[in-house]
Amino acid sequence: MKKLCLIIPILLSHFSSFADYGCLVPGYSELLIYQTNPPGGVFSNSPNSQPDVGCEWVLDTSKPYLGCVGHAKAGIKGTYYQQCPIDDYIPTFFIFTAGIAFLHLKRRLPAGKHEDIHNHGSL
Repeated sequence: MKKLCLIIPILLSHFSSFADYGCLVPGYSELLIYQTNPPGGVFSNSPNSQPDVGCEWVLDTSKPYLGCVGHAKAGIKGTYYQQCPIDDYIPTFFIFTAGIAFLHLKRRLPAGKHEDIHNHGSL
């Protein structure tokens, strides 16, 4: 069970690994991460950060965020993370569930303990 307590945080750690700080302007998919004037809020798309296929940028509202300008439009500056469909993680969930089932079955039926159970009843 101790191994499972270590595996679960590792599996969940990838959810925060796609975080980046920048400016997201409505109507544009890229997160503008290059700030041209450090004290202000003007961002450009050189370099830009595109979300993975099928994912989108979501603002982390638990951290401070402000207004910014990018593509000559107003946007929101803050920490963004990628939100992806859960379908991408089905293989991981399947492996995790199969591992738990295997551990429970292994613990329940020790090897060799119930051999020839039907022959003992006829004696």
